[in-house]
Amino acid sequence: MGKNIWIINEHLSSPDLSENGHSRHFTLGQEFIKNGYDVTLITSSYSHNPKREVPLKGLMKIVKGNIRTLVIKGFAHESSSSIIRIVNWVLFFILLFFAPLMKLPKPDIIILSSTPMIPVYNVLFFKVFLRKTQFIFETRDLWPLTPKSIGNYSEKSLFIRILSHLEYMCYSKADYIVSVIKNSDKHIRSLLGGKKFKFQWISNGIDLKGFASNQKDKVWNFDGSKLEDDAFIVGYAGTLGKANAMEYVIDSFNEFYKGSKCYLVMVGEGGEKQHLMKQAKGNNNILFLDSVKREYLMSFYQRCDLLYLSWRDLELYRYGVSANKLFEYMYSKTPILMSCNIPGNIIEEANCGLISNAENHSDIKMKIEEFKRMPNPDRLQLGINGREYVVQNLTYVKLAKDYLGVFKELFR
Repeated sequence: MGKNIWIINEHLSSPDLSENGHSRHFTLGQEFIKNGYDVTLITSSYSHNPKREVPLKGLMKIVKGNIRTLVIKGFAHESSSSIIRIVNWVLFFILLFFAPLMKLPKPDIIILSSTPMIPVYNVLFFKVFLRKTQFIFETRDLWPLTPKSIGNYSEKSLFIRILSHLEYMCYSKADYIVSVIKNSDKHIRSLLGGKKFKFQWISNGIDLKGFASNQKDKVWNFDGSKLEDDAFIVGYAGTLGKANAMEYVIDSFNEFYKGSKCYLVMVGEGGEKQHLMKQAKGNNNILFLDSVKREYLMSFYQRCDLLYLSWRDLELYRYGVSANKLFEYMYSKTPILMSCNIPGNIIEEANCGLISNAENHSDIKMKIEEFKRMPNPDRLQLGINGREYVVQNLTYVKLAKDYLGVFKELFR
């Protein structure tokens, strides 16, 4: 008889809730079901990233679609730094205690995926009454290291101290820790000291059915801008936020590529977009485009000669990254330039592009020039390498098998 799984994350998305957003848990859930498990997703009615809102008259409802989903009331807000975001964390935590347990299969496994981490106390409460239930904590972002590194929060602030407590509880109480960040076990070990823990790296990846097979063609005229037939296009698609460090590639284009045949084209929104547009003002070689539906992204990736992404020079990223767009980039067969100081990064491992130093606009320019000088067959081979690596190692079918191995280990 198959076991029952609950997956708890306020920001998970699925076709049953919205057409927007990352569907890691929905996609994994489908694979779990194929392997005989029953899956229940538990999420908030509102998510700022991905941005979606599920209509909800009361405090919660069960959506019976492809995967049973318990949706709990959350309030809309525009900014990730809004106080409403914290209100939603607390509201989700309180209401989850009143989940309609009689209408849901009792869980043998509860996966709590961060952030937020407050529901660790819900999980521990459920485990009191369901003693055989196994708790998997899945970390997708290293909090509070992220707000300390990017948001400049003080270690002594109440917010960070609460987050640090929650982080410790999640790691110390979990029966198993899964992380999308390859080397995060080093961070966990530094927090837990000599306490033993079970750990498995299970990356984000590519959904060949839900993403790759649903792509549609789109003619990209770049908002009517007339680019030369031999223009070299450096593309970026995704969030324009502080963590993405896009000001350095803009510095590079402002200093080296004004009036050239090399263009930077950015598709997306984010808190830093207006600031970046102001920084790029007067440079016709830098184009900003609005977000598009995910089904058109592959056509953008393949319209570019080179795809770019970057990370700040922070301790946070020494443990690795697992951005969804990275795997989409690789699948597109377009070579990649990543600006980072990440040891053992996937670009070098897959041999699908080049690495420039983090926060270094001159080195970004040097690497772009290296791509431009590269014979076309060599550039094509880098793109092929990326596609092959993703298909062999990072499809959700493969990643679900890794998760199934964790389940079997828990119930030996």
